[in-house]
Amino acid sequence: MTRISPQSKEQPFDQRLLTFVLLSAAVVMLWSQSMAPKPPVEPKDKPAADAVARQDDELDEEGSDAADGEAADPDKPDAEAPLVEDQPAVDPARVTFGSLASDGPYRMLVSANNIGGAIERIELSSEQYRDLHDRAGYLGSLELSETMTVRQVGAGTPAALAGIEVGDTLASVAGKTVDSPQAVAKALAETKPGDTLKVGVRRGDADKQLEVKLERRPLDVIRPELENILLFADKPPADFRPTPSFLLRLESVGDRGTDSTAIRAANRQLTREAWKVESTTDASVTFTMRLAKLGLDVVKRFTLVEVPEAQRSDPLTPAYHFVLGVEVRNLLDAPQKVAYRLEGPNGLPIEGWWFSNKIGQGWGQYGIRDVVARLAGNQVVQQRASSIAEGDGEVMEGAPVAFAGVDAQYFAVVMLPEKETLEQVWFDKVEPVLATPLLEAGPKDGWNKPAATWNNPTISLVHEPVELAAAGAEGDTLSEGFKVFAGPKRPDLLAKYYAADQPAYNLQGILQYGWFGPVAKVMLAILHVFNSVVGNYGVAIIMLTVLVRGIMFPLSRKQAQNMVLMQTLKPEMDRIAEKYKTDMDKRAKAQQELFRKHKYNPMGGCLPMFIQLPIFLGLYRALAVDVELRQAPLFTESIRFCSNLAAPDMFYDWSAMVPRWFQNGQGIFALGPYFNLLPILTICLFLLQQKMFMPPAANEQAAMQQKMMKYMMVFFGLMFFKVPSGLCLYFIASSLWGIAERKLLPKPALPADAAPVMSKPTSVSPNRNGSSGAARNAKKKKRR
Repeated sequence: MTRISPQSKEQPFDQRLLTFVLLSAAVVMLWSQSMAPKPPVEPKDKPAADAVARQDDELDEEGSDAADGEAADPDKPDAEAPLVEDQPAVDPARVTFGSLASDGPYRMLVSANNIGGAIERIELSSEQYRDLHDRAGYLGSLELSETMTVRQVGAGTPAALAGIEVGDTLASVAGKTVDSPQAVAKALAETKPGDTLKVGVRRGDADKQLEVKLERRPLDVIRPELENILLFADKPPADFRPTPSFLLRLESVGDRGTDSTAIRAANRQLTREAWKVESTTDASVTFTMRLAKLGLDVVKRFTLVEVPEAQRSDPLTPAYHFVLGVEVRNLLDAPQKVAYRLEGPNGLPIEGWWFSNKIGQGWGQYGIRDVVARLAGNQVVQQRASSIAEGDGEVMEGAPVAFAGVDAQYFAVVMLPEKETLEQVWFDKVEPVLATPLLEAGPKDGWNKPAATWNNPTISLVHEPVELAAAGAEGDTLSEGFKVFAGPKRPDLLAKYYAADQPAYNLQGILQYGWFGPVAKVMLAILHVFNSVVGNYGVAIIMLTVLVRGIMFPLSRKQAQNMVLMQTLKPEMDRIAEKYKTDMDKRAKAQQELFRKHKYNPMGGCLPMFIQLPIFLGLYRALAVDVELRQAPLFTESIRFCSNLAAPDMFYDWSAMVPRWFQNGQGIFALGPYFNLLPILTICLFLLQQKMFMPPAANEQAAMQQKMMKYMMVFFGLMFFKVPSGLCLYFIASSLWGIAERKLLPKPALPADAAPVMSKPTSVSPNRNGSSGAARNAKKKKRR
């Protein structure tokens, strides 16, 4: 019998490995994105998730409704005149602190608004963290008014370096007259980072032409949510209202709660009116608000930490935070019991909304942004944005709060109360809510429905009531502080941020690797080592592929040897199948005896499958979690193609040619705004392997299987179209290795004790002259 070697075109292609790995990956991705079992949702009223938005709506309706309520009774305290002297009205103002200079003393530039005394934007200064969508030149966040007046200029921005000042009127950009903020955005969209252009401004009575060198847009770890919505929609929802981060509201004063007219009026003042800018420095701002009718002063102070000069090049220096100080001061001659509610961060980035697959603690798809919290004596709790949007968010209470915040895929903003001990109780509950109105499909949206995972969650910390002493006495002021982490989710950096006096309660717990987490961590460690040597994560992934395939080489050669032996045994197996057509038990026993006799293990080819699957899923998880791989290019950041190994390769922008629902990437047939090349190359290599190594079909069943495999490749192509380019790179390198291994290496020999099997002939084969070998021998004997 002729043996068929692995290099021969009749060598069977191991379909089991490819099918098993790809089907497993497809099941995992489909399950995690859309098939996770959800608990039945009981009918509810408007979800509690809309708490912040509904409170704002109630404040808007305060006027006539309040007049019909408590305030109608002049004997009630709510209707009384101010208890203390009120402060003069304050004009709206914007304040920035920190710097965008990458070599400066701060890790971030913070933009605050005295309307609500809150944070609107936080831009990271490191060149490692840039915006992944906007690749046009960046001038700076100027917050232009409708009259084109510059309302803010952050330190270290291109605008500040060029000499643009607050109060200037912007007149032209690159020689083009601009008369609206939209015109400025359109003019800048035609530029690229590194361009130098002229910006015309009017300052007083003088016109100036300032030269600006544009930069790459920095990452906003907090930004106005409207900018996020306009990434996936043409306009915001009709009921949309911007909500800045870290708003403060009163929960109760004395026996008056949030249904009190006085408390509602105070909350409108705290969230909708201008706070006094008490003081500003390069690293801080202090806002104050006088609540004259309640006899209270409220202070909010934001202070950035400065990075020592010797540590500015160390990305693990714990300086990705600011301190939020809150003070509530009693101005009355009598004690008052006060409780407040502090809202957390919102408007975190939604980069990769059309492809991202954020890893969480459980099954199913997590939001682009989710709520995370940890209470004393408990593990980290992660609440999905979709659950919060459906009104299924669970209030966390019953233990002191260690930390709470909002977690995006690669970044997080988390509040850690600066208590002396973890056991101190400041807040008695943490509520997960939506900061902006629930995203819902409109009547004309058609297929372009916003995903529940795109909603904008935040936290609401409810403080326990605290007795404030009379004004001037000890204890007349409640003063508390929060360390607010706002940065990348690097494990070693997160470990340096922990609650109170408990290092075990650090922020590393917000990192979720999901299934095969240990494998993902090992692979990340190897990738980081390779990258430290070659300086390119794309090359590091190829080196990882070579390492994995090299380790698996003895197994793959054993697998090839098994396949040769299987071909050798095939005639005998066919004879057994023919002999025991109707008796499956006897057929199985005969086959087992044949395998035992020739030392063939039918499971011998399965080990590479079980090794490949965790490696594939481990790399998939690593790319979805590790911030070091985000923005890591295969070639260079100057071109979009393969500029981010944690995202699809984005070879060609076809967004102008496809509808919005197709761009948003929701579902297997919505492929996103870019044509991706690497998934196509991956599938082509799989098809090439089939063509080169798959044997001719021996029967109709085998032919049908081969035909189905080709059709399945189309399905796999759709499934893989939006996976990270780093994962495609692994598959391409692994496929090329497999082809080279089969075509270039010597044929594997059979074991010495595995002699070829010859089935017993059922007829005598004729020789070339048409007579049998036995007849020819008989003639020879006659001649003798």
